[in-house]
Amino acid sequence: MNDIREKVIGSWFGMAVGDAMGRPAKGLKPAAIRQIFGAMDDFKDVRPIMGKGIKGYRMQGLYGAPTQCALAVGDALLKNKKQFLAESAKNFQELAKSGPEGYFGIYRNHSACLWRAVDLLDDLEEEKVSEQNSSTALFVTLAVPLALFQGKWSKTLAGQCFDVCLLMNRNRFEVVGTVLSGFLVTRFLALNPEEISAIDILQEAEEVCRQAEADYQLRFPESQDGGLKGANALSGALKGLAEKFNEPDLLQWLSEYSNAFTKLEIHHPSQGFVVTLLPLALYCVLHPPEPGFAASLTHALSHGRETEMLGALVGAWAGALYGFDNIPASWKSGLVNAKEIRLRAEALSIRRGKKEQKDLFNMEAGLTAKEFEEGKRNLPKDTKKGIQLKSQDLWDDDGEEGPVPSKEDRAEWRKFQKEKTKSKRDRRKNIPSLDDV
Repeated sequence: MNDIREKVIGSWFGMAVGDAMGRPAKGLKPAAIRQIFGAMDDFKDVRPIMGKGIKGYRMQGLYGAPTQCALAVGDALLKNKKQFLAESAKNFQELAKSGPEGYFGIYRNHSACLWRAVDLLDDLEEEKVSEQNSSTALFVTLAVPLALFQGKWSKTLAGQCFDVCLLMNRNRFEVVGTVLSGFLVTRFLALNPEEISAIDILQEAEEVCRQAEADYQLRFPESQDGGLKGANALSGALKGLAEKFNEPDLLQWLSEYSNAFTKLEIHHPSQGFVVTLLPLALYCVLHPPEPGFAASLTHALSHGRETEMLGALVGAWAGALYGFDNIPASWKSGLVNAKEIRLRAEALSIRRGKKEQKDLFNMEAGLTAKEFEEGKRNLPKDTKKGIQLKSQDLWDDDGEEGPVPSKEDRAEWRKFQKEKTKSKRDRRKNIPSLDDV
């Protein structure tokens, strides 16, 4: 049996590997992935297809925002475990301070929900609950360092996962999904691959989700995420996953099920919606074509679309299940910044930082700058400046009228976001209670 330290390192390292392997295919449909890359069985080079399906350059073997967000929490936890929320907020803001043109600070992700969440940290009130409301699953990896640090599931860990998501996002599905992500890390740490029972794990995960959903409802009874049926959306998805686990139309059912809770129609569970993306990632770990870390990750990435997030989740969970030794050697050596990722994994396994760790900001700034310079050298000659495609915030209750300012004008963007936040806060205050009806 793998010892716990080797599995903790496998989970953390696996998250970065899955994230980095998924980045080149992010946004592509499964058919396009097969045509361009074949199987997603290594770190792919996007240079040959720049301008022919992929617009933004992505350095081969370099992880993106999901792992960077987990690093922000992990480094905070190793620095001050009692004040990790405040330290995490500082790290998120530090990573946003400066960066190359076209990047949000030194984050390697252009998602609007990441912009908003970090910007809103300036106005965070004492209760540490963000006004950001998105359900793209970007923040569920925040639970990974917490789970690896604690090692075992507990009410304390569940509360930490709950609170760390609220720091960046108050969405019901994202908060419950973060709690689920933390639970699954600890559950797979405790398992031997030979002893795995998919149905048992799904039923345990459903129960964890139901408890998190009940806790969320008590704390935020005014939440309208998912409408009247949204209160138990994620636990319901896991229940259906267990009931239909061996049926051929499982993924189609999951997409149809999720449409009751979104503004945009879901046609495939690998779209950026936490209620489908997490069950899909879990299904890929529990039901791979053959046992092993490599088969689980390669199969998951073949689903396309939100491959970066899907890869990070499957990498973290499968890494916890199979351990570091079962990650292919070429993937270990091909991961950019592998030494620092390994150092932080070891630090989490012993619950204290290491002196030889690089400073988080300087480390990530150097990596992003290198990607930027490589990207400039590899732009197609006929490339024209285009519009950056943004991930959809499936549950960001906008409703504003008038033009949205450009994010390049930071002053106007911040003003727009503050007015939007105030408007949403006022609307919540005016929602009648059941006693008033």
